Amino acid sequence: MKKKGSYGVFLLIFSILFLFSSLYGEENKKEDSSFVASVVKKVSNRYFSVIVPFENNVFEEQFITVTVKVFDKSIDKIVLRTSYNVKHEIDIKEDQDTYCRTLMFFIGENFIKVYAYKNGKKVGKETIKFFNKAFLSKYYKIVPDGYKKEFFHNNIYEQVCDKCHDMSVNEVAGIAFENVKDSNCYECHKNLLSRKYAHAPTVNFVCLPCHNGKVGRNNRKYEGKSKFLYPDPIGEACYKCHKKKRKEWSTKMVKHDPVGAGKCNKCHNPHSSGISKYFLRRSPWRLCTACHADKKYKKSYINLFINKKRAGENIDDKFLKGEFTCVDCHNPHASEERFLLKDSMKTLKDVCISITESGGKW
Repeated sequence: MKKKGSYGVFLLIFSILFLFSSLYGEENKKEDSSFVASVVKKVSNRYFSVIVPFENNVFEEQFITVTVKVFDKSIDKIVLRTSYNVKHEIDIKEDQDTYCRTLMFFIGENFIKVYAYKNGKKVGKETIKFFNKAFLSKYYKIVPDGYKKEFFHNNIYEQVCDKCHDMSVNEVAGIAFENVKDSNCYECHKNLLSRKYAHAPTVNFVCLPCHNGKVGRNNRKYEGKSKFLYPDPIGEACYKCHKKKRKEWSTKMVKHDPVGAGKCNKCHNPHSSGISKYFLRRSPWRLCTACHADKKYKKSYINLFINKKRAGENIDDKFLKGEFTCVDCHNPHASEERFLLKDSMKTLKDVCISITESGGKW
C-alpha cells in the first residue's frame, strides 16, 4: 500500500510540473524564439547557433538556406564559408537576431562553417555537415551512413522564421501569381529561378500541385513530417499537367524504365535546369550514360559508324564527327521499337550491342 501511495504522489507532482511547463512554453515561445534553437540543436557557443541546415541532414536540391540565430549582439559580423571555400559575410544589426542566406552547394558531402567576429577577432565557430543527394550519380545517389532526412517545414521549426517571413501558404489552387514576389515562398526559394531554364510551376511559384504534403510508395516513412512533401514516385503529379504525354506513352510497346516507374525527376529537375529547356539534370549523353555506363565512350561509336560508312551504309555526317547523342537514335520515353529506337532509326542495327559490355541488355 505504501508503495502504491508513493507512486500516486509521484504522478501528481509530475502532472503539475508538466502542466506548468506547458503553460509557460505556450506563453513564452513566441517571445523568446531561442527555445526553437534548443529544439533544433544544442548551442555549442554563447554567441550564435546554426538553426538550419540540421546536422547530417539530406537534401535533394543544390540551393540550401543557412539560418543563424545570434544570442550575443556584441559581435560585429557572421562569416559563412562553404565546403568549396566560398565566403559570405553578414553584418549584425541591433534590431535583428536571426539571419539567413540561400547558397548553392555541390552534390555529395558538404559542410558550412560559421564564424562570429567581434572587434575583428574570431570568437565563435560552428561546423555543420550535410549531404546533397544526386539522382543520377553513381557515387552520390546512395546516402552514406550517419546522414538522415529531416524536414524544416513543420510547425516547430518554422517559428524561427516567422518574425521576418510570413510562413503561411498564400497560393490559391489553379491560379498563378500576377507577381511571383507576392508568393510567401518566393523570398527563400527565388534562387530556383537563377538557372537558365525554369519549369512553368516554378516560374509562377505554383508549388502546391507537387508539394502537396502527400507521400507515395517510396517515401511513406516520411508521412506527416512536412507540410510540403511530394509523392514519390512523382509521375502521377506530373501527368496532371502532361496529360497528352501520358496518353501517347501509354500506347507504346516499349517504355523506358523511369517512365514506367513514374520517376520523372530522375532525369528532369522539376524546378529548373541550367542545361536544357527540358529541365534535364545533365546533358543528354551524360544523362543516359549515368545509368548505361558501358556505353559512355563516343570514340567507339565513331569508329563503328566510320566502318559502316565504308561498308556502304548511309550514315549521316554527324555520327562520323561525334556530333550525336543517345536521343538522336532513341526515344528516351517510349517507342514501338525494341531498344526504344525512333522510327527513322529502326533499320539501324548492331550499334550499341556491338560495342558495349552489356550486349545491348539493359
